[in-house]
Amino acid sequence: MKVTLLTLLALGALFFTACTTPVAIDPMTGEDQTAEYRVGTFYAPLDAPIGEIFRVAIREMDDMGYYRTGELHRDDSISIFARTVGDKKIKVQAAQTKEGGSEIRIRVGRLGDLAESQKIYANIRNAL
Repeated sequence: MKVTLLTLLALGALFFTACTTPVAIDPMTGEDQTAEYRVGTFYAPLDAPIGEIFRVAIREMDDMGYYRTGELHRDDSISIFARTVGDKKIKVQAAQTKEGGSEIRIRVGRLGDLAESQKIYANIRNAL
C-alpha cells in the first residue's frame, strides 16, 4: 500500500514538473519566437523594459474588464494581481532575464488557462 501511494505521488510530481508545451506567439508574422506553457503558467519574451510592460499591462487588463487587486514591485520584476468576473485569480509578472531582455509570465486560475493567458499576452504585446 505504501509503495503504491509513493509511486502515485512520484508520478504526479513528475507530471506537474515536466509538462511543458511550446506555444506559437504569432504565426501570422512567421517569427520563430515561441512561448512556453509550463504547469499552468504562460511564459513569453517581450522586447520592452519591465516598467513599460507594467504600464501597458495594467491599462490592457483594465480594458479587458479585469478587476486589479494589487501590485508587487521588486528590483527585477513587477507583478500584477487581478480577478475575472468568475472570480478566477490572475497573476501577470514582468521579469528581467539574465540576458538583459524581459519575460512575461501569466497565470489564470489555480490550474492555469492557456487560452485566456494567450489573450492577455496578445493584448499586451499588441499595445507595446
